[in-house]
Amino acid sequence: MNKKELIELLNTLKIDKSEFTILSTSALVIRNIYDKANDLDIAVTKKGLEQLKQNYNLKQKDNGWYIVNELIECVQDDMINQKELVEEYYLQDLINYKNYLEKSDREKDKIKLEIVKNYLDQSACK
Repeated sequence: MNKKELIELLNTLKIDKSEFTILSTSALVIRNIYDKANDLDIAVTKKGLEQLKQNYNLKQKDNGWYIVNELIECVQDDMINQKELVEEYYLQDLINYKNYLEKSDREKDKIKLEIVKNYLDQSACK
């Protein structure tokens, strides 16, 4: 999904905007740092999880995450001090995401790590 498609998906989500934080690749797409995301991962507050449970048939995975639908997964996490408001949505802050990427062995995360590092370096120079 490109940014337009991602925002369209977010607008259909039956949860208050203040009750979730957009994570990983989708947060990069909203920031215009990355072209597309395959799915939408969000962290939700306890209240947000209850809203999703009322509006969707959530299926919990073994890792604690929930499948909302074929494009959206969520985990309960308030993301205190790990999010920032960008274009009316809370996004995972880039330092937090960079720290996650640095611990990952996945090839796709190594590519994103370089993109995030370069973006942070350019932002620091401004």
